[in-house]
Amino acid sequence: MSADHSITHIRPRFRFTVPFEKPNVITRIDDLMKNGHHQVVGKIVDNQIILDIPEKIRHYWSPQLNFRVEQDYDNPEHSVVRGLIGPRPGVWTMFMFIYFSIGVSGFILSVYGISHWMLGEHNIWVYALPVAALIMATAYKAGKYGESLGADQIEILKQFVRDALNMKKS
Repeated sequence: MSADHSITHIRPRFRFTVPFEKPNVITRIDDLMKNGHHQVVGKIVDNQIILDIPEKIRHYWSPQLNFRVEQDYDNPEHSVVRGLIGPRPGVWTMFMFIYFSIGVSGFILSVYGISHWMLGEHNIWVYALPVAALIMATAYKAGKYGESLGADQIEILKQFVRDALNMKKS
């Protein structure tokens, strides 16, 4: 299975080192946001940076880029940038709630159905776990579809960071 289709690809993490000190990295990001990069908005709190798509072009599936800048202790003139890119917290929380709710209720109902089945009584709840798995697979596919709708905006966020840190597209 390729990394593009794995469950870990939903919120990919990244880590790279840049040849700038921590305050310089934060200043570069802040300057680019203030100097009219109209495709990205964000906020900076201490060394945590959250980049988002502006409200006027944001849709339900729009991504968010969260990262922190830390000093590289091996080389003090460099900084380590690490973070993740994925759905906004509300969307992520909703999908995790759906997965958890469907999984737990499917498990409990199937245990109830299996216990009745073992007592010799036929019960429809025996099929709860396969139905729950089907619903979870449908939610996963909906998430992947949403991810594809936000793919262009993911590239906008990545390019913003590349521009701010003078990096080449990899």
